[in-house]
Amino acid sequence: MSLRLLILGVSLLAALTSRTPADEVIREGDYAGARAETYKTVGDVELKVYVFTPEGHRPDDHRPAIVCFFGGGWKSGQPKQFVEHCRYLATRGMVAMTADYRVSSRQGTHAKECVHDGKSAIRWVRKNASRLGVDPDRIVAAGGSAGGHVAACTGILEAWEEPGESTGVSSIPNAMVLFNPALVARAPMQVSSG
Repeated sequence: MSLRLLILGVSLLAALTSRTPADEVIREGDYAGARAETYKTVGDVELKVYVFTPEGHRPDDHRPAIVCFFGGGWKSGQPKQFVEHCRYLATRGMVAMTADYRVSSRQGTHAKECVHDGKSAIRWVRKNASRLGVDPDRIVAAGGSAGGHVAACTGILEAWEEPGESTGVSSIPNAMVLFNPALVARAPMQVSSG
């Protein structure tokens, strides 16, 4: 009887003190120092954002945040393109993130879906700001090349939201940082990714 209670007590203690995957910092590899969180699921595709935080960061902080989108012509690319930028910005006090989004080589999508995912990522950060220790009124979208296009579209296009996604929380960033953005002054569905 006492052994069962001891096992039950240890199991309960382990369950109460266990950390969720969102709390776990990646220890090695391309994203070392970040927490990976899923910001969106489309079918069987889980889109991750890799979160780098300043030293001593707490959930009750109200830090500025930046979400970086990789380049790759809407065809390819990886969030690791902006890992070093994120690490640096975290040392400067920002909550810095690099986000994955669907591309044609992996998911057979077009630029329109890339924009949907970018807008979803900004909305996710704003929606989770209090948990992430982020000021919801100081969110930056950043990106290079096709990622610059994605970031720009989050800021200038009021439409192009993911169909079926709640728009009660804004997907428009408060600022943009665009590195050699691939900008075309027309709707993203007209931009060729082929």
